Amino acid sequence: MIFKDKYAVRRARRVWAATLAGALLCFAQPGQAQWADGDATVVAAKDAARTRDRARLLAARDALIAAQHPLAPWADYWYFQIRQVELSPAEVDEFLARWPDSYVADRARNDWLLELGRRQNWSAFLRVQPGFRMNDDREVACYGLLARQQMGAWAGSAGDQREQARAAWFAQKDGDNGCDAMAKTLLSAGILKTDDVWRKLRLAVESDKPKAVQQAARLLGDPVAQAVARLMSQPQAFLTGGDAAQGGGTSVASRSPGASMGPVKDSKAKRQAANKAGKAKPSLMLLPIETPPEAKGPLNVLAFIRWAGSDPQGAAQAIGDPSIRTRWGWRSEEAAWAWAQLGRSAAWRLQPDAASYYERALTDRALAAAAGELRLGAARGDLGWSNDTLAWMARVGLRGAVTGTPARWALVEQALEAMPADMQQDATWQYWRAKMLQARGGEANRQHAREWLAKAAHPLTFYGQLAAEELQGAPAKTPARPPALTESDLAQARALPGVDRALRLLDLGWRTEAVKEWNYTLSYGKPGGLSDRELRAIAEEACRREIWDRCINSSDKTRQEVDLSQRYPTPFREDVLRAAQDVGLDPAYMYGLIRQESRFIVSARSNVGASGLMQVMPATAAWTARKLGIDYHPGLITDRLTNLRIGAGYLKLVLDDLQGSQAMAAAAYNAGPSRPRRWREGMRMDAAVWVENIPFSETRDYVKKVLANATVYAAVLHGTPLSVRNRLGATIGPRADSAPPPEMDLP
Repeated sequence: MIFKDKYAVRRARRVWAATLAGALLCFAQPGQAQWADGDATVVAAKDAARTRDRARLLAARDALIAAQHPLAPWADYWYFQIRQVELSPAEVDEFLARWPDSYVADRARNDWLLELGRRQNWSAFLRVQPGFRMNDDREVACYGLLARQQMGAWAGSAGDQREQARAAWFAQKDGDNGCDAMAKTLLSAGILKTDDVWRKLRLAVESDKPKAVQQAARLLGDPVAQAVARLMSQPQAFLTGGDAAQGGGTSVASRSPGASMGPVKDSKAKRQAANKAGKAKPSLMLLPIETPPEAKGPLNVLAFIRWAGSDPQGAAQAIGDPSIRTRWGWRSEEAAWAWAQLGRSAAWRLQPDAASYYERALTDRALAAAAGELRLGAARGDLGWSNDTLAWMARVGLRGAVTGTPARWALVEQALEAMPADMQQDATWQYWRAKMLQARGGEANRQHAREWLAKAAHPLTFYGQLAAEELQGAPAKTPARPPALTESDLAQARALPGVDRALRLLDLGWRTEAVKEWNYTLSYGKPGGLSDRELRAIAEEACRREIWDRCINSSDKTRQEVDLSQRYPTPFREDVLRAAQDVGLDPAYMYGLIRQESRFIVSARSNVGASGLMQVMPATAAWTARKLGIDYHPGLITDRLTNLRIGAGYLKLVLDDLQGSQAMAAAAYNAGPSRPRRWREGMRMDAAVWVENIPFSETRDYVKKVLANATVYAAVLHGTPLSVRNRLGATIGPRADSAPPPEMDLP
């Protein structure tokens, strides 16, 4: 049969699957375990779930349960999802009891808790919530606090309750029903305060979460909500009293400041939509809004956060005028927050004024503390600013401290002291605290520095390797190979129900579901957790099946027993070594990049279209193939050998263009070569400081992991000492005058 289009093919496949499933259902007998044949029934069940065909899904589910098929829980979960809004608590209890300790049961528990929250069935919610093992849903956390408040089951003082509510609400990624309902109720009950709402608004505006902004603003009444809607679209106009869309200032309606600061994709369609929206209701943009007098200063802070995110220099010029600050109704605390936002925005852009903005913020905050004006931040070390603002304050201090202004270590110290405890324990900030103490001098500081370095030291991570080498005066030692696994260990790993289900799901090509099963098993597959040996056995099973991402991720979870052959495998070794050798590239560096890019999944494809082992973009692949004379057409982008040749060739071109800096080349591979060229301008600085100041968090993390990976791969391939510092280099700065001009056509 010949089909004219892909949709006809899909329809035919569905008919075939349904027909086969029906045949299987006719012949299946209770208790039979014809699992291989039953896989077709699983496929039919998933297709029925997709089309919301209840009758067909129910029949497939019942057949799978009767046959005790290992994937029956998934069919049951799909049926659960379709019926969720109409289920009774008793039916849900039966489902959860049917599949205890399984991923689908815990995910269903998550779904059911959200449904109970919407139903406001608080007694059932409190009964079910303790069993939610993953506990990874912010909305459920908010509903849980609301349930305890409604049922009078909230232990602790009113202050404790407020702190728990604030922590859950402030951690919310964007607006949702659960956190909104909790905030409304707890504000009415007096547990949350108006100051908490204003702080939530500042954090949500800073991180550019419009739904969360809208929900929080409504808690303060319609006039404030209307004012917030206006300032979100035209902050400068809000502050100046003009209409930016009609020439009173620079509109930033299409900008995305805050955590997503950076290049803005201002497409023609977006501009047309913005213009259309502006023309549709011009009168609304000009109508005055009567807001409470006490809201004037806080509202202007929100507008300023938006403005500073898109135009820090213009915002700084305005805030520098004391009369303007008075007109905006700011006290010292509000001015401090505004200066900190300027510092954050300028720091992200690597602008030299960022440090002085942060210093002004600290000065104004000290004035606010002296005047008793601190409402939104505690008087102790907590500055009340976001984690991102504090991180950029530390980075700004580092840049200044290592480029001729040692006094800027004070910024690093104050940022570190203001960070929450979990952030302070991150190896990044443990390492830089140690470097700050070393810079102060004195035996006591040096001893404290050694203590912090010891906390950060680890042979396999970027800052861990830096800390270990700093502490010992020599590279870290390669972890000893753990005791060999037995076939019995591997058999026990395969026998774990979650592992078995994950492998079957992979066989069906359902990677998303398989990864969820696998990851859940690693964390919750056994009471008390899996031992290192058990984790290694699961990893080894994945390695032997060449499921490299699960091999690596499973082995990464061991605590004491570190098997480098699992964590840093070398698939396609001859091909990688040949591709690297052909262009003169370090194979350890290439392996380090592949491990981070694709986890050795040949068919990997990102959401932006990067493909293959080395995650090459189509346009980059075509350009590189032409440049290097590689025979290529788009269908070859995931061909293993072609992908390796093109990826290695492009990486070598980028590395040569950046004078051999592996840090800059990794940044270029992730973010494009034009960006590290800009980021290297200014004063020459310690290479680790340069890496820490990479503006994009994804690229910053990527560079650290690629270099740490490459350092370990060098040990695996060649027995080279674990020195990431040698790979990183001493300093990074502007291109030398004697260097050849940059290759400007590099994509």
